[in-house]
Amino acid sequence: MVVVRARIAWAPDGRVSGMQIVHASSPQQLLLALPHLAGAAIARSVVLVPFHGTRTGMALRCDIPHVARAALPEWADQVVGAVVDVEPDAVAIVIVSDAAIGAGALPHRAVARALVAAARRAALPVRARLCQAADAWGDYATPERARGPLAELDVTDGLPFLAPVPAPRVPEPASPTRRLAVLHALEEVAASGAMCAALHDPVVPVELALHAAVLAPDRAATVLALVQDPSIRDATTCQLLDGLAAGVEAHALQQGEPSDAEPARLLGVGPAPDRARVERGVGLLERLVALAPDGMRAAPLVMLATLHWLLGRSGTAAACVEAALQDDPEQGMALLLATVLHAGLLPEWVAAERSVA
Repeated sequence: MVVVRARIAWAPDGRVSGMQIVHASSPQQLLLALPHLAGAAIARSVVLVPFHGTRTGMALRCDIPHVARAALPEWADQVVGAVVDVEPDAVAIVIVSDAAIGAGALPHRAVARALVAAARRAALPVRARLCQAADAWGDYATPERARGPLAELDVTDGLPFLAPVPAPRVPEPASPTRRLAVLHALEEVAASGAMCAALHDPVVPVELALHAAVLAPDRAATVLALVQDPSIRDATTCQLLDGLAAGVEAHALQQGEPSDAEPARLLGVGPAPDRARVERGVGLLERLVALAPDGMRAAPLVMLATLHWLLGRSGTAAACVEAALQDDPEQGMALLLATVLHAGLLPEWVAAERSVA
């Protein structure tokens, strides 16, 4: 039996309210608590819930890996290692799939076995190993037993049922035709001298790209070229986070001019940003990553990782950091963010939202 005593913020309509202690003494109640601990974007995810005694207040989410079976032990050791850093007494493992399983076998059994084995190597007891699919839930410890329909979570006492939604992923490269168009545009922008104007006032082309209904190759090329400069990249990230004025202030700070910009803003210091604007910035960066030629993906990827982290999506941020380091192993901001993620640090506003009473 799983016993959880978690402090979670919730309200009947799904909004965050005051912190409440939630008791979960069954697998169904643990599954109900999962999106409140790790966020609703947990479809196609592995979620590890660490316990201190019978209490938890957080969870680790990562994408279900698509690697060869021989590579699973190393991957599992890394994932469990991230949980071990918070010195738990035990852990629960849940794999959330968006596939329907009917009466068939539970999916991703090799992934579950690898995580259990990694926990044993770390001397970390496993309290539960569950699967939640689109139509049912099951227990990897007793796969031969009948599983329960997902609909029963709606009538289970405890937190309100939140249907998992797919977690954002690292953008895949766009079609060769679209990437080639951006590559040609990069050459034209450099040859035309348009970059001189863009470098003089980077906030304008970035803001135009942010609000463009369709990202034309020349506009994408201009922003991609701009953010290859580390100082412009960081100031542009501030612009996507807090708006046009923040971008102007951040660029002034990077140039050594008098500025009210907060240097630690990208480390999560200060008030919560406008989430709608940040999500728009995520959308722009996802398009830039998809269109970027090899060797130019690291800069928009680390910007994307930063915004995901600032929104509380550490798992997706880590995937973007990994992809950035594959494109450029010496990417300084990616290395810094990797350290932040490994330490389990959160932006001030995210930590405040998740803090226990």
